[in-house]
Amino acid sequence: MKFITRKLGQISRTTPERTAQRAHLKAAKKFDRDNYLALAANYTQLANLYFGSTVCEPAELRITRVEQVFAGLWLGLQYAERLSDFEYMLTIALLDNTPEAHNIHSIEPLLIKLRKLDPAARLALIAYELQGWQIGRLALIMRIRKPALHQLLSQARCALCGIEWERLAQEEKNCLQSVSEALDCKPNLRANRALSQRVSQFPRVSEIRAEWLALRPQFVEIRYRYEPSHEAREAMLKNIYDAIEHSTMLPPAFIDRIINTVHFSRHRRIKVS
Repeated sequence: MKFITRKLGQISRTTPERTAQRAHLKAAKKFDRDNYLALAANYTQLANLYFGSTVCEPAELRITRVEQVFAGLWLGLQYAERLSDFEYMLTIALLDNTPEAHNIHSIEPLLIKLRKLDPAARLALIAYELQGWQIGRLALIMRIRKPALHQLLSQARCALCGIEWERLAQEEKNCLQSVSEALDCKPNLRANRALSQRVSQFPRVSEIRAEWLALRPQFVEIRYRYEPSHEAREAMLKNIYDAIEHSTMLPPAFIDRIINTVHFSRHRRIKVS
């Protein structure tokens, strides 16, 4: 009964967008480059945001790095049986190719703080806050449990608010994690009232929550800073298509297929210049 309930829950959470993305992945694995480009188009902005919020560099260099990542993902696409597999491969590719933070200068203090975050925390925060990835989906892709992901997000928010996580009492950390969990849930008047009473017991938690909510508009502005124009986006997608036009996917080894049916971990790693 629990299995059926869980499956029904998974079906109910499926959106038309993800259904379309799964269809693109299925067709792309049959060497359909047009469908691969349609699939990649859903994720290029995440890559742009991640690289842009990591280091200060010319836009042309950042976009070239994004193009190389998706050209590399095409080569290893046969490894991905599920959409989450492709998203995991993308996540690893972004983390593996994180530029050295040799220049984190910016006129925006918030962007400097974002660039100082641990790469995994920065990627999780961008995917959740700016790309709207669900917690369950993000936890699966980053291979951590939901409570640990909420803690990671809470730590990142504290850092952006100028608060040292290590200086907080354990009760304050737990309360912040509960606030993060509440942000991800549907509104519940009774639960929110109880959480509000709990937060009122910790003045620093109230300050952090208020400051984070105040910073959110600035955080969203960062998204638009690294959102390419329509012309630049079309040029980027064309360059990705040109890069994969005459390249062939590399089939996974038999042992990799077997292991991935149990736990997806074997895939082609990508290194960009």
